[in-house]
Amino acid sequence: MKRLFAHYTLVRLLPQADAGEFANIGVVLACPETGYFGFRLMKKQRRVTQFFEEITRDLLTKLRKELTAELAHIQGLVANRYAGSDLVQVMQDLAKPRETMVRYAPLRGLMTDDPVADLDKLFERYVQRDLSVAPEYHEQVLTNLVKRTLAHEKLASAFVANDVGTEDFHIRLPFVHERDGLALAAIKPLDLTQDEPTKIYTHGDLWLGHIRRLKALHLQPQGLLVAAEGPAEDDVKRFRAYNDIVGELRLLDVTVVDRIDTRGIVEFAKTYVQ
Repeated sequence: MKRLFAHYTLVRLLPQADAGEFANIGVVLACPETGYFGFRLMKKQRRVTQFFEEITRDLLTKLRKELTAELAHIQGLVANRYAGSDLVQVMQDLAKPRETMVRYAPLRGLMTDDPVADLDKLFERYVQRDLSVAPEYHEQVLTNLVKRTLAHEKLASAFVANDVGTEDFHIRLPFVHERDGLALAAIKPLDLTQDEPTKIYTHGDLWLGHIRRLKALHLQPQGLLVAAEGPAEDDVKRFRAYNDIVGELRLLDVTVVDRIDTRGIVEFAKTYVQ
């Protein structure tokens, strides 16, 4: 079967342009040679509303309806009017810079023999994967959850982002409680949901190395809690990797709780806040 060139763009939600934080919420793909124009938009809202505190479910539902109407309208025009170079222009116009909350990424291209299947693959890769932009993105979601938990118990002001270590070696932690100028306690949200065991080990080993170095320098906070998220237990290989990392963290005198264990997080924080 002849392989064809297709253009695609990612639909992005960017509530605050100055912060530069965005979430991929959809994919649009067009194949000029066949006149195909397709799109898929996310339906699950929880990931986005967790990450962006200012985005409510109602607002996200409204944005999705507006996007669906806009892209369905273009789809109808394409079916009746556009093809070839005209369809390329449609995609270029769609991806032009906008000063709105919803934007489109610069056009990308791929070779395809099945545009519909490749649209699904792109959607799975960039949207369906929890926090698809980067691992750091998901850890920011976890950080926001911990922040809300502390704020609910009026503990947010006691834990602030700060460096722990020396001038020669230090790590940035999002929640640090100091006393007399020293880091007494700290909380680190940790994403261990990567799609392969090797990636779970790699990301976990990075933080194990950081903590071992702090321990060797006698600068590990008296209390260090990791709020971790791992894969499902029935995903045997990935869950084994997650368990291995958690076990090694505990050997370093790190308290590990599940990221949804709000009681555990609060009890830990209250232990160190006078």
